[in-house]
Amino acid sequence: MVARGKAPKAPKALPKRVRRSPEEARTVILDAADRVFALHLPDAVGLKEIAHEAAVSHALITHYFGTYAGLVEAALERRFEQLRTSLVQQLFVAMEAKAGGGELLAEYRRALARHAADPVTVRLATWAALSGRGAQEDFFAHRVQGLRLLADALQQQSDFATVSREDLEFCIIASFAMTVVWTIGGDALSGALGKKKPRGTDAGFEARVSAMLEAYLRHPFGRQ
Repeated sequence: MVARGKAPKAPKALPKRVRRSPEEARTVILDAADRVFALHLPDAVGLKEIAHEAAVSHALITHYFGTYAGLVEAALERRFEQLRTSLVQQLFVAMEAKAGGGELLAEYRRALARHAADPVTVRLATWAALSGRGAQEDFFAHRVQGLRLLADALQQQSDFATVSREDLEFCIIASFAMTVVWTIGGDALSGALGKKKPRGTDAGFEARVSAMLEAYLRHPFGRQ
């Protein structure tokens, strides 16, 4: 019996089920994964942590991504897609401003530096490399196809009219290697030389890379 003068307690309302489209659900999960990976390497966490952060079930994650590895790869893929989009946008802006080939390469390095400075991208790329996935022939290849667009754009520049496609591609690869290594490991490399890496935009490094590549394009390997 209910005590006189006291109304019975209403049953606790169940939380409303959130209805999301498949694309919205994937975005929620990937956003949660980004927050978790901002603090941990993928191998240090798993589906449990991602599901908790996203407030979804393990089953929903496996429904959309198949496995935990599939989720990590999707998170990395999204970041490469952001890099491609950023690169394409910057290339179009630079070309509309009648920028020369050297400036297009500089825009490419700036886009790379921004993404290489992002700890989540670094952690996911490290995971891909250490897990052996990065060694697969097409793992990174189809994720960085913006490089082909850049090579096509450079080949159309009047100041590169006499430069071979092979030499232009070398400059793209050299820009990638030097920018990524310096952005990620610049502090350690500078420390090994008894110096301190400048904070923020490293204008000195960019100027030297630009001068090196310009000198190479004037006198490329194997051509007099």
